[in-house]
Amino acid sequence: MAKILSQDEIDALLSNVTGDAEDQEDLEQKQKIAVYDFKHPNLVSKEQLRLLENIHESICRNFGVFLSAQLRMIVEMNLLAIDQIMYSEFVMSIAPPSSIYVCRADAPASQFVLEVNPQLSVFIVERLFGGRGNFISEVRPISLIEQRIMRRIVDRIAFEITRNWEPVTRFHTTVERFESNPEFVQIVPSSEPVLVVSMEVKIHGNSTLMNICYPYLFISNIVSLPEVQEKILFGAKESSNEEKSLILENLNYTGVTLRAMLGKNFISVKDFLELKEGDVIPLRSRIRNDFSVYITKRHLFDAVAGIRDNRYALQIKKIHKGEGYNGS
Repeated sequence: MAKILSQDEIDALLSNVTGDAEDQEDLEQKQKIAVYDFKHPNLVSKEQLRLLENIHESICRNFGVFLSAQLRMIVEMNLLAIDQIMYSEFVMSIAPPSSIYVCRADAPASQFVLEVNPQLSVFIVERLFGGRGNFISEVRPISLIEQRIMRRIVDRIAFEITRNWEPVTRFHTTVERFESNPEFVQIVPSSEPVLVVSMEVKIHGNSTLMNICYPYLFISNIVSLPEVQEKILFGAKESSNEEKSLILENLNYTGVTLRAMLGKNFISVKDFLELKEGDVIPLRSRIRNDFSVYITKRHLFDAVAGIRDNRYALQIKKIHKGEGYNGS
């Protein structure tokens, strides 16, 4: 027989259910369980990942500056993520037709993949030929002429990869071939782990991706070197006396720009607009008075004007030892 519960009994049952749910939530909060995939273990430590992030942030920064100069417009390039996946997953994530470049490093000898969004490739080619540059809505294969134009841009990426890896290890990067179908790019077995570096390229309100796929064995061979392990664990060691002398010698031959301010004055906008050839603007200082000499925006010297060997010259009269200046 079914028993009809009273209102008090119903309230008691509901309170027990609510109390059990709250106890379960408290238990889950106390027990912080981290999910670990034993089929796909994390092969890269946090220290190694931080090293890779520093390298590729520099690549993004330097290549972004180069691309801005080539396209004559502002290009923002950022590192999004570094993920460890299977090579088959990386291939499946690329939709043909694409713009894929197979690169090779010589030491340790290995291949890696650079994937550029086809929309970005077409945009770069159009800008280099003087066009306005538009991101195409429908992805199409890259023509042979566009491949040749993009080769110079890709060679620059390879150069930046070589240069920014140099503090860790020295190798030379070359671009071997171009592929549009990812199924024809097999640098490692499908079940091998790889590290995919995802970089975002923002141009004129449009955002695209550029990926670098390294075989894990290539990264492992580099980070397992004793000198690299020392950098990861203990950071960069203190420079030796020979290194300091070499840096100082290079600095001694570094060119700097001296800017001498002979004088200044103020004129109205009306007078400025009416200036014509032959007009004279009187300065507030006399030619025999000392004037300021600047390096960048810092006032470091006082000097007087003169002539030496039939050329205008200046003679340093006083050195200003400002903040951070040691007078050497």
